[in-house]
Amino acid sequence: MLTYENFVAVLLTAIEQTELNIAYTQELLDTHALGRSLSITCLPRGIEDDRAPEEPPLRAVIAFRWSPEFTVFSLRGSLPDSFDGIVDERILASSAGVGLEIDITYTLPLIADPLGDLSSLPQIAQAVHQLYTSAAPQSENPIHVDLGLSFFPGQGPRIKALTLHQSWPIGDALFDADLLNDIFEELCRELRDVLDALAEVYLQEPREGQSSPAESDDALAERRYLKPPTA
Repeated sequence: MLTYENFVAVLLTAIEQTELNIAYTQELLDTHALGRSLSITCLPRGIEDDRAPEEPPLRAVIAFRWSPEFTVFSLRGSLPDSFDGIVDERILASSAGVGLEIDITYTLPLIADPLGDLSSLPQIAQAVHQLYTSAAPQSENPIHVDLGLSFFPGQGPRIKALTLHQSWPIGDALFDADLLNDIFEELCRELRDVLDALAEVYLQEPREGQSSPAESDDALAERRYLKPPTA
C-alpha cells in the first residue's frame, strides 16, 4: 500500500499537470489518534484569492482523511493477516479493499435576491445539475446539491449557502501509483472544467487573465505554491 506521503505526492503531481488554480492548502494532524486530513481549495482559472480573510465566493475543496490505521497498513506493506483484529476491521471497510474516498465540495455564490423564495429550489437544483452534466458529461460520480437555510425573527427562511458534493472512491489504486495517478488526473480535469463552467454563470465580475489566452498561460506558468507539510 502507498504511504500517505506517496498518496499526497501523486495528488499534487496531477494538480500541477492539469493546471488547477490552487488558492491554499490545509493539513491537519489529530494529536490524539494521529490521523491526518488534507484539504486543497481550488478556484476557477484566472481568479485570484485576494479577499482574505473572506473565503472566495466560488471555490471547490478537495479533501480526504487518512486514518492512523492506514499509516500502519502502508508501513506493513501487505494486507492484514493475523494482525490486530480491531485494526483489520477498520482498515478493510469494504469488499473492494481499503475504504477511502476523496470528497469534493463546490461552494457557489448567492447572487440573486429571489433566493428567499423556497418554491424555486427544485429549479435551482435542476439548473445546477444540468450545468454540471454539461461540464462533465463522462463523469461516473454523481453530485448532490445541499442548501443551507437561515431564519431571522419576523422573516421567512433565506438560503445562506449553496453547495455541491461529490465522492470519488479510492480502492485498489491505493496499491498502485500509476492507477492512482489516472484517477487523480481525471478528478482534477473534471474539477477544473466544472469550476470554469460555474464561473461563467455565477461570477459577475471580469475574470482576470481571461482577455488574453497568452497572458493567462504565462500566469499559470509562473504560479507557485508550496506543497503541504507532512507530519
